[in-house]
Amino acid sequence: MNHLIIKCLMTLVVFVGTSGVRAEAAEYLIGRGMTDITGPAFGIQMWGFGREDQLTEGLHIRQRARAFIIAEPDDGKRLVFVSADIGSIEHNITLEVLDRLKARYQGLYTLDNVILSATHTHAGVGGHWHTRVELGLAGAFYPERFERIVEGIVGAIAAAHDDLQPGDILINKGEVDGAGANRSMAAYEQNPAEERARYAVPMDKEMTLLSFVGANGPVGMVNWFAVHPTSMTYDNKLISGDHKGYASLAFEKAMGVDYASADDFVAAFAQSTPGDITPNLNLNNTGPGKDDFESTAIIGSRQLAVARDLFETAEEPLSGQVDYRQLYVDLSGLDVADEFTGAGAKITCPSAYGYSFAGGSTEDGGGHFLFREGMTESRFYLDFLIGFLTGAPAPTADVIDCQGPKPILFETGTGTPPLQSQIRSIGLARVGQLVILTVPAEVTTMAARRLKETVRAELGDWVSHIVISGYVNGYAGYVTTPEEYLVQQYEGGHTLHGQWTLAAYRQTAATLARAMEAGEATSNTVVYDDWRGKAPETALHDGSADGVPEGGEFGEAFPLARTSYVPGDLVVSEFRSGNPTADHDALSTFVEIERQVEGGWEKVATDGDWETKIRWREGDEENQLIAQVLWETPDTLAPGTYKIRHFGLATMQSGDQKRFEGTSASFEVGN
Repeated sequence: MNHLIIKCLMTLVVFVGTSGVRAEAAEYLIGRGMTDITGPAFGIQMWGFGREDQLTEGLHIRQRARAFIIAEPDDGKRLVFVSADIGSIEHNITLEVLDRLKARYQGLYTLDNVILSATHTHAGVGGHWHTRVELGLAGAFYPERFERIVEGIVGAIAAAHDDLQPGDILINKGEVDGAGANRSMAAYEQNPAEERARYAVPMDKEMTLLSFVGANGPVGMVNWFAVHPTSMTYDNKLISGDHKGYASLAFEKAMGVDYASADDFVAAFAQSTPGDITPNLNLNNTGPGKDDFESTAIIGSRQLAVARDLFETAEEPLSGQVDYRQLYVDLSGLDVADEFTGAGAKITCPSAYGYSFAGGSTEDGGGHFLFREGMTESRFYLDFLIGFLTGAPAPTADVIDCQGPKPILFETGTGTPPLQSQIRSIGLARVGQLVILTVPAEVTTMAARRLKETVRAELGDWVSHIVISGYVNGYAGYVTTPEEYLVQQYEGGHTLHGQWTLAAYRQTAATLARAMEAGEATSNTVVYDDWRGKAPETALHDGSADGVPEGGEFGEAFPLARTSYVPGDLVVSEFRSGNPTADHDALSTFVEIERQVEGGWEKVATDGDWETKIRWREGDEENQLIAQVLWETPDTLAPGTYKIRHFGLATMQSGDQKRFEGTSASFEVGN
């Protein structure tokens, strides 16, 4: 890792406070909260690339849930927004969170006004999905993983609720350069030339940022910007929030956050519509850095630099009511009007994955060698092979016709129950002159532009800003334009409900916008299906006892390679350890870096810092693990005497867990 990046970044992010001074009478009540939702760091399949060999080996930066509540004064309407460093929000997570909020707050928070979004990091842990398709892609359903995410999100919302205070919200917008590229130009160029000519570039470069200002100054920030978190590729096996996690960490650190105080500043780099946008600027699963970590820092720093500027220069206050609408739609067969298709009345399809889904996005690493992007005709031998290997029934003629020209890899939308949910939650929220359209999907650039145009056409002049928040309250694959769908790039192969999926989203968004403009309520005639308690459960840890060699002990430190270093050097320390998957949420950190000061030692870093990594590997004998702690000493590190501490939890022969800690030999860092 180039320490110059971090040094320059931290030099840039010296905030003098958000511009403007809060008015005497605050416009809203605002609250924010943050919790740790880090997954099990060893031996569990990661979510995002669907590779059985991508099992966690350690931790780079922690996963967090960041929550904000915006409320009208005097017991008016309120809105919850959460950004979580995970791959997706399964709708069962949403249902469980809402049940627990109902029990705690007696209906104050419901699906209408709770927005749960995922950053879509591909470097997080899977195992939180109930539906059978995703079970296959994530390896298993782990109730402990599901519980950690749910309780973490609920905890972040509870912290925001308790934090509610009079305050104002400032909005600002700007463009981010060099943080993404369209990975599916073959599809994008199928859109009408006159439509493409209206836009300078084939991606949305706009970042929209909200600055939360309390009585004593800034308390939080959230922004939306569209780029896939795939800087950490499928070769990575360390838990990470990817570039959005990096940017959040750097922003919060610059604001003095130590992740131990209830009064911490909260900075969320939320996800928008990155369906066809990759951070791998070389368009071959690499770049712009020399490795995953440098690329993550570069893409994160480019988002961070714009966010810093927008935060410092924000002047426009949001003013006006808080409002929201939400609808369930069954996309297995939704009638869509000509107004939204431009091709007559159409119908959406039961969900199905296409050949190109298996081919993967070439620019982000590709997929199975038997498949490629752009496949629009079925192959009998592939259909036979898929049926033989998966046992999946052949798709019906009606589904084949509906999904055309997509050659179907496997159908998931029919059967009792279907292999995955067909019910999707689409919402519309308002904060003053800002509107947030919430969707459970990955929307491509041009599809997002059409969605925004649909919403804007239905609302009055009071709307100044429209944001689409993706990966919200469920996961529904991709949404392409009808033209993009026809050429079946990866995004089209993963557009689950056929060519008219976007038209269905536009129709639903228009319904929500018309109701909001008219001040009318919406009613759900579709029931959100509940899969909780119906998935086969797998324990995260099999109960095997951890071991150490005869005469050894947990926490025992191996000798350091050196006793002196200079700033910028990599320090590596190894310890005898236990499997961190057992009771994986019991420890707040696995690592502390300490510096000797007068009277003792002070903490300078933990495993929540970018400069640290921890990896586990198997020892010489069965069930013996070695923890390797890596610390890339900052270029600006003060000279002195340092040591590395490792904290762990070992499973004993009795089945009990035993806490342990180990300490490296001290070492010098000088000039």
